[in-house]
Amino acid sequence: MNQVETRGVLQSLFNPRNITIIGATADTSKWGNIIPGNIVGGGYKGRIYLVNPKNDFIHGIKVFRSVREIEDDLDLVVLTIPAAKAEAAVAECGERGCKAMIIIAGGFSEADAQGAENEKRVVEIARRYGIRVVGPNTMGIYSAPLSLSALMPPVRPKPGYISFASQSGNLGTQMLGWGSHRNIGFSRFVCIGNESDLRFKDYLDYFRHDDQTRVILLYVEGFKDPRSFMEVAVEAAAEKPIVMYKAGGTQAGRAAAASHSAALAGTQEIYEGFMQQIGVIRAETTEEMLDFADALIKMPLPQGNRVGILTWGGGWGVVTADLCERQGMEVAPLSAHSERELGKLLPPYWSKGNPVDLVGLFDLDAHMRCLEIMVADDAYDGIISLGSINANLWVKEMARREWSGMTDEEKSAVLERINSMSGVFIKKVADLVEQHGKPIVTVGMPIQDENIQDIPGQERLCMYSQPESAVRVMSMLWRRAAFLRGIA
Repeated sequence: MNQVETRGVLQSLFNPRNITIIGATADTSKWGNIIPGNIVGGGYKGRIYLVNPKNDFIHGIKVFRSVREIEDDLDLVVLTIPAAKAEAAVAECGERGCKAMIIIAGGFSEADAQGAENEKRVVEIARRYGIRVVGPNTMGIYSAPLSLSALMPPVRPKPGYISFASQSGNLGTQMLGWGSHRNIGFSRFVCIGNESDLRFKDYLDYFRHDDQTRVILLYVEGFKDPRSFMEVAVEAAAEKPIVMYKAGGTQAGRAAAASHSAALAGTQEIYEGFMQQIGVIRAETTEEMLDFADALIKMPLPQGNRVGILTWGGGWGVVTADLCERQGMEVAPLSAHSERELGKLLPPYWSKGNPVDLVGLFDLDAHMRCLEIMVADDAYDGIISLGSINANLWVKEMARREWSGMTDEEKSAVLERINSMSGVFIKKVADLVEQHGKPIVTVGMPIQDENIQDIPGQERLCMYSQPESAVRVMSMLWRRAAFLRGIA
């Protein structure tokens, strides 16, 4: 089956008109109950068929004794039965014209030689009938356009435009949950498992042509066919950003990968070289996977590497300037015009240079005006703003110390006014990004139990709790822009 035909089959995987779960059960401790429960609970818009010879209804859905009783065509089948029963089930589904199948069970090639033989036979049967297989040893898939959450954990991802293929289901689904906490949305997710049939290159090719995908995210332990992946990635990276975290680069990691997903992991140096060559963006931590993917959705690419730094306190400006230079970015001087305009807003003892030190100023309107001046300055391709984004939390804390004697209504009015200031500030930052076509990444330092991710409206911005993340994101955006200019 060629790549175009495979792409068509993956439509049945990510956009199925119906889903059949073989091995559905009333036992709430088993995947045959949990997965259809997650599909129903997620609000899937298609038809659901459950197969088990012993039950009448599960999750309020009629249960068929066999797939032969289902009169509909089979778009997507999910096997939740043990590995030893997979061969017969695949053949039966093949006779019914099944297009795509997810095999949940482990105990195949990641386990031992006997499991590898079993996996080989299952794939041979699937190919005989033209079925394409996800897994085995997978946690399933997610597809936002259909509200489809055919996953083992009860994850409710936030809809968005990031498509994610992961060799680890546990890591992948937890990243989906972490993304929801951070207001980072996903369009598609697949745990590829053992890659017995469908491989990274197939998902990458599909995501490249998918209009619901704007950024591609990959968690990789190893490739079974690295050359084919590179051929697809070269073309895909020129059209859509690919962010990849490569695990299994050490001897210990390679051994763990082999037992986890039957992956053929290579050394980190080899993968770093080929990623840079074809334009894949490397995330150095799992947190950066989300940081980078989110920023590529929300932020425009800078024209160059000149960074303006706006900081509420001098120390953070020094730290950020160091970090920028180490990443190869230029902390460019202020223009004479900007220095003059900033001087009208700040105390006489301000820094008079880049980084611009707000010297602890509590006036959020002045913060905003300073940011406007800097982002409008042609000397800068992007801005890193430290502290302003959650300055309202500090103002709120100070207000609480001063409100003894106030009525509850007066206290509520003060807090409402402070929160409103924060919302206006955030909206203005997002508007400035759109108006000037420059990235503005922000850093907020949470106080007590308050979190910058809880600030209303922050889903339009890239917000971090430390400057290291902000600088790495800005550097990544600049390097992505430079890569695209290099291939234009």
